Amino acid sequence: MTTTCKLQPSNYPTTTLYCNHNPSTHEPKTPALILHPRSDQNREVEASQQWRPIAPPSSSSSKPSPFPVSSKSSNPISRFTLPFSPHPQKPTFLRHLQISNSLSSKTATTTITTTNPPDPETKISRFAPEEPRKGADVLVEALERQGVTNVFAYPGGASMEIHQALTRSSTIRNVLPRHEQGGVFAAEGYARASGRPGVCIATSGPGATNLVSGLADALMDSIPVVAITGQVPRRMIGTDAFQETPIVEVTRSITKHNYLVLDVEDIPRVVSEAFFLATSGRPGPVLIDIPKDVQQQLMVPNWDQPIRLPGYMSRLPKTPNEDHLEQIVRLVSESKRPVLYVGGGCLNSSEELRRFVELTGIPVASTLMGLGAYPCNDEELSLQMLGMHGTVYANYAVDKSDLLLAFGVRFDDRVTGKLEAFASRAKIVHIDIDSAEIGKNKQPHVSVCADVKLALEGLNRILEGKESNVQLDFSAWRAELKEQKVKFPLGFKTFGESISPQNAIQVLDELTDGNAIISTGVGQHQMWAAQFYKYKRPRQWLTSGGLGAMGFGLPAAIGAAESNDIGVLVAWPKSKELSSTQERIK
Repeated sequence: MTTTCKLQPSNYPTTTLYCNHNPSTHEPKTPALILHPRSDQNREVEASQQWRPIAPPSSSSSKPSPFPVSSKSSNPISRFTLPFSPHPQKPTFLRHLQISNSLSSKTATTTITTTNPPDPETKISRFAPEEPRKGADVLVEALERQGVTNVFAYPGGASMEIHQALTRSSTIRNVLPRHEQGGVFAAEGYARASGRPGVCIATSGPGATNLVSGLADALMDSIPVVAITGQVPRRMIGTDAFQETPIVEVTRSITKHNYLVLDVEDIPRVVSEAFFLATSGRPGPVLIDIPKDVQQQLMVPNWDQPIRLPGYMSRLPKTPNEDHLEQIVRLVSESKRPVLYVGGGCLNSSEELRRFVELTGIPVASTLMGLGAYPCNDEELSLQMLGMHGTVYANYAVDKSDLLLAFGVRFDDRVTGKLEAFASRAKIVHIDIDSAEIGKNKQPHVSVCADVKLALEGLNRILEGKESNVQLDFSAWRAELKEQKVKFPLGFKTFGESISPQNAIQVLDELTDGNAIISTGVGQHQMWAAQFYKYKRPRQWLTSGGLGAMGFGLPAAIGAAESNDIGVLVAWPKSKELSSTQERIK
């Protein structure tokens, strides 16, 4: 005898399990079990909720059921709590990775696309406008309104409400790390590769403190990250409760800003402010700490709360002063040996930078974080990386220059060495979005506190207007630098038939035609990847620059893989880092 069962869903809060015990007799389907689950919006299951077997209705005309029915029908045969809803949502959309054969294609390219947050007016909420919902659900909906599609979250007791709310989201996919530090590094990799803020979530106590290295790294390298942590209930804060850590105080000096949310009504505003802070001005990490009882509170959210950041808004850089830009153009026209010194602050203005170089013919030296802002494969104008691990000709150019155009840089010690000897013959023009960086290490002759993109647009506009009047000819200077390239090429020793790491990177560059995204750990292999791979565009190069955090390479590559259909991505951690992060490989 064959028995088949089919669970047939219904539009009503009742699900009937039909059983057909003998298809050959063509007997009608008999309802053997009727399940009465509670069906509410939050899909919470009360402890009293049970599945109760109910005997099928008797019928004189029908044959007896083969399933025995207890004579004590008032007492259920079995009782247990329904652990999930019988009406699950549609599964979260999983992006299918498309692996192209770009290793063998010289024309393969990777397109990085950025998306703006969706218009809140067009967003369809899963809640009725005036329907109360938990603070955790409000948080998740606020993330959806910011355009978040991926989070890197490791669950814990104080953040469990947030994770349950994430399961009810149809747009946000949680990429589960194996450690909170891996989660924040993955959020960094996502942000570095896409330009959009990365989001990570951790529980209180040790879960929150495991984010510290990643937050410090994001601050040093100006990476937009929003970290969300659970916290013990408000009444327990300050009592040394289990897994309590004052994470706001711990991270105050390594975040751009942080919040302790004590009122559930503040969640929509705090999330909006956090994303604005993380992405505006000089990007950086922001932390939101939410006590567990705030996550559990019911509320009707007000999505129209204005951002309240008067002190911050007043300090945001203004449009570049036209007189300062005219002065910079005049210095360029008067110089004989100018050099562009570009950093991570130019990653969002790559097109404007290329146009400026096209108009002026000034050679370009990049910092470690600025690789890709200008194509490294431009044999005539690219000097590649300068500094401690840079090329001889890049450092020669800076030392001999009479004008140093420092765009989006902070005069890091690994670039400058002894500050008094760095570019000692040159007038210095410093353009940066962060006023704290101007004059901090090296005093400029002309400074502009502004978005580098806007400043370059202004400079290009002036140069294009004066193209017939201003004659810029730096061919002799470029010829001198070309001699240095021939005399001191970037090379490495070979040992018989063995393959050196530098040679392997050169071969990888040739096979991928410079189109791969490279993620590294920290150490000598990091410098080899910076020196011997010719990056063509921004956001190809993922590495921990300012902090030099070990364990970065692998989780950052995972985060980058979630950000786009990126084609070829190469993660190159060193052996010690791989042993410390291999638990993050699924």
